[in-house]
Amino acid sequence: MLKCHHESTVSRAYLIQRVVPGMRVFGGVVLNSYVGGINPAAVEAALRLGGKEVWMPTIEAGYHAEVHGGTGGNDAQKGGRGGEGIWVLDREDKLKPEVAEVLELVAQHDAILDTCHLSPREIVVLVRAAHDLGIQKVVVTHPFFKVPSLDLPTLEEVVRLGGMPEYGYCTISPAWQYASPDKMVQAIKRVGASRCLLVSDTGQRHNPLPSEALRIFAQTLFERGIAEEDTHIMIRRNPNDLLNVDAAPELPDDVTATWAVALAEPCRHAGPPDAT
Repeated sequence: MLKCHHESTVSRAYLIQRVVPGMRVFGGVVLNSYVGGINPAAVEAALRLGGKEVWMPTIEAGYHAEVHGGTGGNDAQKGGRGGEGIWVLDREDKLKPEVAEVLELVAQHDAILDTCHLSPREIVVLVRAAHDLGIQKVVVTHPFFKVPSLDLPTLEEVVRLGGMPEYGYCTISPAWQYASPDKMVQAIKRVGASRCLLVSDTGQRHNPLPSEALRIFAQTLFERGIAEEDTHIMIRRNPNDLLNVDAAPELPDDVTATWAVALAEPCRHAGPPDAT
């Protein structure tokens, strides 16, 4: 699954599968200002083109701006357009109309909804609304990262509402250290591995490659008491179920078909005019 703070990854995922046969790659859209913020039109386009996941605002969320002192960056990376950020609740703590419209689209397409860098209060309201709409796939993004930094009671509440905590390597990495491995182990055992995901959360140039980050992450949790079978559940089975990989249709082999047509037709380019 490819995630980008600045643009939809749906076309990128499609093209990668053309270049690397036999590999399934999925994309989606993050609702930062670069796609118009909470923009139902951007969501509809991404999902109709094959996107599988819709992320609420990340580096441009209002809560992210409060915690980090601005939008567009974090403790180690700076940038962005500035401003107070994007909030999904109105002054009465109700979801804004455009957020409700996004949830309707997610439900229609059976897509995955991610909470991302919203505040704890926003996350609870969003997950409850998703639950009421019958959305089956709700991911609670890196709950112990600096944003949103959920406490265990809040995490348990959103799990009861159908949320699935997504723990990432970056949260416990030497560079960040926002939470200890023991805290993650405690949370996983509290809600059950069947309700959790383990992901790399890497891809940035200053972090290990995703495969290596995930290997280190899984090994660390295993050595802290998470059973090997549970790591397989959180890394393989649960993501597979969310993406419904086994039921996903195979991509058409249009590359072979295109070359077959091209090679079967005579060359039509015109040569220089005959001077004789």
